[in-house]
Amino acid sequence: MPTPHTADATPSIFALPPPDLSTQIDFCWATKRSGGSGTTFHEFFPDAGAHLIFRHSPAGCRMVLVGPATERATVERVAGGEYLGIRFRAGQAPRFADVRSSELTDGCVEVTRVRGIPIESLAEQLRALPDLGSRQRAFANLVRDAAPPLVTDARCRRATLLLEAHGGQLRVDALADALGLHTRSLERLFLDQFGMTPKRMARLVRLRNVLGALHSGAFATLAELAQTCGYADQPHLIRDFKTLTDRLPGEKGAHRSRQLVRADTRIVHRVRP
Repeated sequence: MPTPHTADATPSIFALPPPDLSTQIDFCWATKRSGGSGTTFHEFFPDAGAHLIFRHSPAGCRMVLVGPATERATVERVAGGEYLGIRFRAGQAPRFADVRSSELTDGCVEVTRVRGIPIESLAEQLRALPDLGSRQRAFANLVRDAAPPLVTDARCRRATLLLEAHGGQLRVDALADALGLHTRSLERLFLDQFGMTPKRMARLVRLRNVLGALHSGAFATLAELAQTCGYADQPHLIRDFKTLTDRLPGEKGAHRSRQLVRADTRIVHRVRP
């Protein structure tokens, strides 16, 4: 859920995690909404991963863990707010709050402490650092040994790593075989742990690969993109992309999330609870 560079925001800072956290964290991001007034909304795309979002601002500080999203959603952004975020790989988020992982799909939970540190104290520690980049690095380091896994079943955590390694292009029966499970057993595990089927998870992982390819421009045609990302054909890619993002893959800036004056999708993070 990277935050774009908008007129009232500083350029977003993106960073890879420390090497020992690379199987858990995909990337870290940070930005600040320095101008404007009132509240705007940042829309993001469906995503198999979870996001930890921390905000400190004149309106106070707040941290939420946003679970996997099967549909577009928005985050409120307040003037003067600085935002730090971590995208966890699918199934790899720590247990920051007393909630079942399946309850987080298409939802979020308030996080009041990280490694025993209240978020108000965390905000003071971060403000004492000299710049946004150093605060981002400190925030990422807080995740190390923060909590046990949110997804309690090790087979599910391995399954999501396999799906990401294959870009979502792994049939459910092949995934089950790799884990030594029957297909129905794997589907029951996913519904219990994620609140979605492995087929839906694979679809979200595949969308992320498409967004990455659109961002890099590493394809000549949409037909080539469809083939590379495991779609049956170009129309299949276009239909799926339109359904999930409400955009067409060929339009300008299709890979970017966007800033909205008001929310027209489900809100998963409000300035105040």
